[in-house]
Amino acid sequence: MNILKYYVLTSLLFLSTCSYSQTFMEGQKIMGKSDVLKLKLLSTRHKENYNRALTFAKKRGWDLRKLSKDGVVMIFYGMTDNFQPIYVESLNRNSGITSRANTLYSGGSLGLSVHGESMTAGVWDVGALRVNHEAYENRVIQMDNLGSAAVYYDHPTHVAGTIAASDKFLNGIVRGMAYKSNVHGYDVGGDLGEVANEAAGGLLLSNHSYGASEGSMYYGASNFDEVMYKAPFYLSVWACGNGGGPIDKINPNATVKNGLAVGSVHKVLNYLGPSSVIASTFSSRGPSDDGRVKPDIVAMGDTVFSTIVGVGGTYGPGYGGLSGTSMSAPSVTGTLLLLQQHYANVNSNFMRASTLKGLALHTADEAGLYPGPDITFGWGLINAEKAANAITNNGGVSYISEDSLATGGLYTRELVASGSEPLVATICWTDLPGSPTAIDNDPTPKLVNDLDLRLSANGTTYYPWKLDLSNVTGPAIQGDNNRDNIEKIEIPNPVAGQVYTLRVNHKGTLADNGQRFSVIITGLEECVVNRNIASSVNTISVDHQQASSTILATNTVNTGAEAVYHAGDQVLMTDGFTAVNGSVYRAYIEACSDDYAARKGAVERPVVTYNIPTPDKEITLTDDAVYPNPGNGIFNVKVAGLHEGTVRVINLNGNEFFNKKFKDQQELNIDIKNETPGMYIIRVVSGSKVYTKTIMKF
Repeated sequence: MNILKYYVLTSLLFLSTCSYSQTFMEGQKIMGKSDVLKLKLLSTRHKENYNRALTFAKKRGWDLRKLSKDGVVMIFYGMTDNFQPIYVESLNRNSGITSRANTLYSGGSLGLSVHGESMTAGVWDVGALRVNHEAYENRVIQMDNLGSAAVYYDHPTHVAGTIAASDKFLNGIVRGMAYKSNVHGYDVGGDLGEVANEAAGGLLLSNHSYGASEGSMYYGASNFDEVMYKAPFYLSVWACGNGGGPIDKINPNATVKNGLAVGSVHKVLNYLGPSSVIASTFSSRGPSDDGRVKPDIVAMGDTVFSTIVGVGGTYGPGYGGLSGTSMSAPSVTGTLLLLQQHYANVNSNFMRASTLKGLALHTADEAGLYPGPDITFGWGLINAEKAANAITNNGGVSYISEDSLATGGLYTRELVASGSEPLVATICWTDLPGSPTAIDNDPTPKLVNDLDLRLSANGTTYYPWKLDLSNVTGPAIQGDNNRDNIEKIEIPNPVAGQVYTLRVNHKGTLADNGQRFSVIITGLEECVVNRNIASSVNTISVDHQQASSTILATNTVNTGAEAVYHAGDQVLMTDGFTAVNGSVYRAYIEACSDDYAARKGAVERPVVTYNIPTPDKEITLTDDAVYPNPGNGIFNVKVAGLHEGTVRVINLNGNEFFNKKFKDQQELNIDIKNETPGMYIIRVVSGSKVYTKTIMKF
């Protein structure tokens, strides 16, 4: 790749606290786990970069928006070290798409009712989208102020439709993946500053179907990695590019470590195996310069029928077909919205971005000529049904966990394989941003914290997949992976009932005082209520069995064999049970155990629905209603026009620590000088009205 070190063209739009598929307090929980202050500072820094680049561009007379020789809209994005302009362009071609996301809908095969209600995705794209399209049903907003000169474009309109278009038009053929969700749209100019600000407010997912018109810039990818590291619930999804092959054609920003790069394939009506998945010829091939798996995943991007601006100047209802990785990326974004919603319905909280990414790649269907990842399909074809099942069955045949590792630490877990399907274990982590690329095709790993995953049983150690860097177009190999921040081990034919030990450790010293990581496991033995055991346990064998209530054992444990039985209520050894001299037999009265099956007992969880607060409940105060902001701890709140009420201050953990009444006053003084620097929420409650404002104490 050609390397372009660049100054990013960004703009900043400070927003009030937003809710993304959660209540106000749920939003505060996400913000409380994000580095909000540093995200705001990042946003400010990119605003300053924007002003410098924009001023320089105007002095040079550069076009801020132009058409390529192929008629594609190009947006000024920044400039190189030698002061040359950088432009980004949309990544589309003509056609349509389908998705297995429909298995989560009402009437789908999973018995769920997940359509994206109250979920919000950010869409950064080349130009403005047509917000009044009938299929959006007033759920799509253009967030940046493009003014009266704003021009609607088919590309962003189509992308937003692929995510969120209603099922009520054209007999549902333009239905988006999360067809009841919301979209916040932005023009690509100033993406970094806007993304940092939205992530500080709790944004979970964003879509980026654009790329540099030339060259490579891990600088840009590194900046997005930094945002995702400081906002651990936020995941960016990128079109991998339409450069085709044979290798090394990935859209530069799609080389992000912490985000997802999406390739394009033809429609798959019935997946029967890897040969069912056919790559689009235009879809860019990887890997990244440092040998990471790129693209990460693929989705249908050929012939996608969705919303467009319309015909002529009236902007009447419009629909049309496009193809490209621009279309496959929003298919993934919309699908991931559904998975976040389903996870929240089950667990009453959202997944970290590393969990969501790891889950998507863990459950992807195999594609390509060889097992494991490759530079065309990444980890495979996204499979919403398998991912949703892993969430539903967490604590049974699957296991999803969010953990952390300190320097010198070791994470271990024992797993019991069902034997009826492959045993698959994945870890994924949001890594610190790597050093920006300084030379062409620099193979230096961008990985900062290098975690290592291993499975072992009976003296055999199993290693994760990685690309063979001596033959990147050939089959992947298994070994120590020091490139990717996702590691996946697959045992195609595990022994039923066999105990496998999972270990996670690391190389060197972990930066930033440790590393959070996510664990996803499938192929585990299910915990049944009662189990009858009649089969003999042979020499040099270990038989682990478990049940939530009763185990009835009538079998023989032979010399040199071991039997370990767990039951919640009782283990009964009746006529026929024999433990031969020299064998080992242990019985435990405890429910299905994390120690042996990586699971918890079955739990009935209520469905949780999240609603965005309506304007009459939460009203944003104007910018001048609280001053000074930022401030050193003394703030003034204008309450003129409100008869009486209270002013409250809440920290980002959702805890209220200041409450002061007012009546017939012009202003009210707030003193929080003794609080730590950071972001706080002011809430003015008067009657049935609630007014809010985010403040920053320095």
